[in-house]
Amino acid sequence: MAPLRDIAAESALALQFLSRLPVGGRTIYSPERWARIPCWFGMVGLVLGLLAAAALWLGAAVLPQPVAVVLTLGLMALVTGGLHEDGLADAVDGMGGGRTPERALEIMRDSHIGSYGVLALVMAVLLQAACLAHMPLAWAMGALVLAHVFSRSVMALALGQGRYLRPRGAGTGLDRPLGPKGLVLTLAAISCAMGVGFMLALPAVAMVLAMVISAGGAGLWLHLTRRKIQGDTGDTLGAAQMISATACLIGLVAWL
Repeated sequence: MAPLRDIAAESALALQFLSRLPVGGRTIYSPERWARIPCWFGMVGLVLGLLAAAALWLGAAVLPQPVAVVLTLGLMALVTGGLHEDGLADAVDGMGGGRTPERALEIMRDSHIGSYGVLALVMAVLLQAACLAHMPLAWAMGALVLAHVFSRSVMALALGQGRYLRPRGAGTGLDRPLGPKGLVLTLAAISCAMGVGFMLALPAVAMVLAMVISAGGAGLWLHLTRRKIQGDTGDTLGAAQMISATACLIGLVAWL
């Protein structure tokens, strides 16, 4: 029974970390369980992606699809507490305004948002909305699932490289290799997302193309940030999620 309790606790902690959904409680926390939650990031993305797809389907039943898309993106920002959107804005501010690694990190810690961050956030949301509004409804639903899963899997893989900088921060204690369990869970989540995509008529080649573009966009971003600040922060990883998700949607709409 202990392994089952650990599995339930780790997945609940991962869902708590990446969303505001009311799951679990303080009693499920332990440092060992906390260190393993990146293994579940892909599965959390699957839950969030299915929620987003359901919201879009319901919204499009009574509203024009572009309106339903904007409302769905707004709902998901509320569900996640704007965690990744905040990371994107702070990280781009730091990268754009910090001439030295120290200054870049200082800007990222600042709660205020600058012009670089505003532009990056607006561009990302507009691109996501435009891509989803341009797709057939079934494609858009599948795209949401794939983007949510793959972008959070990218975060988990990046954390597993052990380059987290902050001694105290959102990712503290999470930067350990995923190991066989984490890789299996991540691949399972991606496979499930692709299965949903198949059911919603997304071509396999389009999904593969989207994931390649998604991985490339996130990888380039992490390469640039690591060159500048010599590692990762919660903000740069949150930005990687937003970039990965946006690039995934661009890859899918490019197939139309």
